[in-house]
Amino acid sequence: MTSPDTWFTLYTLACKGAIHRNVTMTTRELGNALELSQQTASRRITDCVDEGLVTRAHTASGMILKITPRGLKELDRVYNNLEIAMAPPSDKIVIRGEVVEGIGEGAYYVEVYSEKFTEVLGFKPYAGTLNVKINNEVSRKAISRMKHTPPLIVQGFSHDGRTFGDVICYRVRVNDKIEAAIVIAQRTHHSQNILEIIAPVNIREELKIANHDEVKLSIIPLHLRT
Repeated sequence: MTSPDTWFTLYTLACKGAIHRNVTMTTRELGNALELSQQTASRRITDCVDEGLVTRAHTASGMILKITPRGLKELDRVYNNLEIAMAPPSDKIVIRGEVVEGIGEGAYYVEVYSEKFTEVLGFKPYAGTLNVKINNEVSRKAISRMKHTPPLIVQGFSHDGRTFGDVICYRVRVNDKIEAAIVIAQRTHHSQNILEIIAPVNIREELKIANHDEVKLSIIPLHLRT
C-alpha cells in the first residue's frame, strides 16, 4: 500500500492537473505546495517515480510531471475508500426481484471461478447460481445505484486453453438471512434484467424458495462486510 506521504504527493499533483496533462513544476514550487522543504519535496517526487506512479522529465524550467495509470489507480483506491467511509450508513440499497430458472451454465462457471471467488469474497461458493429477474423500476434504479458503489473484482484468467473475463461482484444479503454476492460477468448470456447470485450454500434450499417467489437483496457496503 502506498504511504500517506506518497499519496499526498499524488493528491497535490492531481490538484495541479497532472492527471490529464503534463505539469511543469520546480522542486521549490512542489515543496511550497506540500508545505515541505525543497529537498524533502525532491525525495517525495523521486519516490513517486520509483514506484511507477508519476513520470518525470527534467527541463531547464523545471520538472515535467504526469500521473501514470498506476498512480491514477492509487488515487481511485483512496477516493473509493473515502466515498465508502462518508456514505450515510442508513442509505441502504435494496433490490427486489423474482426467482427464475437459469440457463444451466451457472454451476460450470461457478466451479471454474471457485478459487477466485473464494479469494475475493471470503467464501467458497455453492456450485450454482440463484437467478433473479428484475421487474420493477424501483429495483432497476437500485441496481444503478449499486453499480456506482465500489465493487469487488475477480480478475480474468486462462483455463484449459480458454480465456475467462473479469467478474464484478457486489456483496448482498438475501432476505436478510444469507450473505451472498451478485456476480456480473464480463461475458454473459443473460439479459440485463437478470441478476446472478452466488452464496456458500444452496439459497433455494436454505430459504425454501421456488421459481416466481420474490426475494430481497440488500447491498452490503464494503466497509460493513464480514
